[in-house]
Amino acid sequence: MHNQEMKHLMRGAWILSLSSLIAKILSAVYRVPFQNMVGDTGFYAYQQIYPIYGLGMTFALSGFPVYISKLVAEADSDEAKLTVAHQSRVILTWISWALFLGLQIFGGVIAQAMADPELLPLIQTVAFMFLTMPLLATGRGYFQGTFDMAKTATSQVVEQVVRVAVILLAAWW
Repeated sequence: MHNQEMKHLMRGAWILSLSSLIAKILSAVYRVPFQNMVGDTGFYAYQQIYPIYGLGMTFALSGFPVYISKLVAEADSDEAKLTVAHQSRVILTWISWALFLGLQIFGGVIAQAMADPELLPLIQTVAFMFLTMPLLATGRGYFQGTFDMAKTATSQVVEQVVRVAVILLAAWW
């Protein structure tokens, strides 16, 4: 690996590390005001639903992007890279709709399994997040595969800011 390539990769690693740190700080800072706003009952509901959200975000921001980035990096032309991204987005769209519909249809069963039927509307609401998965995963995977870590880092911070803002606005409302 040439010196210039190594510098580019190290810069990308630093950018991703910094964006991860910012995202973690944002994630930690909002919890105290959030719990004060919603009380123990609201925080209980949040804790029950958050694993579903976390699963979707793991798919969208970690698992699928890594696989897509590998395919994009191995593609031999810009056109092939775009084709990989497009095909990945189509496949993930089908998967995300299946997950969304599954949560809409079987949300009641899940809420019963969680021993709290009142969680159903929250399960159905968080299901909409799965519909963002194709765009987030293919975007992040494509940019990682083309070694454009600045866009990946920006998406990471923006996702966290939007998540915290939505949570706090919903709690306030």
